[in-house]
Amino acid sequence: MKSQKTLILAINIAALMVLMDLSAINIALPNIREHFDLSVQSVSLILMASMLSATGSALIMGKIIELFQAGRILVIAFAIFGLTTTASAYTTHFYELIALRFIQGFAEAALYVIGPALIKKYIEINRQQKEYGIWMMSCGIGISLGPIIGGFLVNYFQWNTVFLINLPLAIAGIIVSLKLNKQLVFQKVQKNSFDIKGAVYSFLFLSFLIIFFNMLGIVNANFVLLVVLFSFSLLFLFLFIKQEKKALPSLLNLKLFSIKNFRLANIGFFLFFFVNVGNRFLRPFYFEETRGWGSINSGLLMMIPPGIMLVISFYIDKFDRIFTTKQLVISGNILLSISMLMFSFWNINTSIYFITTALIILGLAMGIYYPATSHLGMQSLPSTNYGTGSASMSISKSFGKLMGVLLFGLLFQVFFEWLNLSSSPSDYLQSISIQYVFILGFIISLINTGISLNINSLKK
Repeated sequence: MKSQKTLILAINIAALMVLMDLSAINIALPNIREHFDLSVQSVSLILMASMLSATGSALIMGKIIELFQAGRILVIAFAIFGLTTTASAYTTHFYELIALRFIQGFAEAALYVIGPALIKKYIEINRQQKEYGIWMMSCGIGISLGPIIGGFLVNYFQWNTVFLINLPLAIAGIIVSLKLNKQLVFQKVQKNSFDIKGAVYSFLFLSFLIIFFNMLGIVNANFVLLVVLFSFSLLFLFLFIKQEKKALPSLLNLKLFSIKNFRLANIGFFLFFFVNVGNRFLRPFYFEETRGWGSINSGLLMMIPPGIMLVISFYIDKFDRIFTTKQLVISGNILLSISMLMFSFWNINTSIYFITTALIILGLAMGIYYPATSHLGMQSLPSTNYGTGSASMSISKSFGKLMGVLLFGLLFQVFFEWLNLSSSPSDYLQSISIQYVFILGFIISLINTGISLNINSLKK
């Protein structure tokens, strides 16, 4: 169908833009810090602001996607994203930049959650696996291109030009989405069908939890403040659950988590992202500090896993003809376990061939696991819960990323300080500390493999 092609184009532009923005901004952070004369902790607010609003509003956006016309949502989200990112390039005050990034996070949530949701809603079931793979490939392209384009702009122009990367994609997204808005049938929504209380409680619960975990990673963080943040998070979680049990209709149908495959997909995404993003955080330290390789070589090595993922994700439907979705999910976890085991042997003398092989295996794991698990979770859902289901898995990924970076970084520091009591060279102690953390990643990936054995097989 013509509308399906337009829809696929729109959601892939959205995925490409969102992921490219996130990866490109990281490159510019040191220059932004220098320009505004900030601490590392302060400049991290640029990432924190958008993550807070994006994760906090994910469930809300998921429900909106179920209630309103997809093309209209995409037009508004692309417009907000384009306007805020363009305004960010011209702001002269740091806290104006933070405010713009916070607003942009709401559009980011809509643009990211809507991809798997619309595949579930509008694409034939026998084509969904392929489209999840292509959508994931667009995410991978964004992750890969962001640092390259961002680095080029920062080096040859100014840091603020990084925020203009998204403008052409936002304009293209608006044009395609306007076309989609005419092609898809609009279904009117009944009044009083949005759970406002549930939306507020869910946003506050997730926001306080994100702030708590970020504060937890700060050295000498105020203990009383941590307790207060966590207490508020639990309070709003309690209020949210209480509201959802009585609200008709609810923001999130809690009974969805009684669906085995959906529940396991959420747990699986959390654990997979925990391990993958956590080890991704540590790898540059190994490449640049332990081995003494330059940032260019480090960047090239870092691009291997997403590069492999691009290829595998694009051809995931070929694998789906040979293997079941359950087998693909298990295979992805096994490959992740193998890569983590190989990472745990990295030391100051490890061969570049061994390192490259481990990174290739990690890319295979990502390329197989991401689309297969998306398909597993989304296909298990009732047809009416495609938006909130996609949002739930998005939140699982976000908290997996957050916890992975926090715990991997914290454990590395703990191991390094413990080993530093000896008189061994610093690069040797770093490699041993990283090995210990990667062993943890191996254990968690094995646990995730065991959990995936309980998946119910999907019918072909």
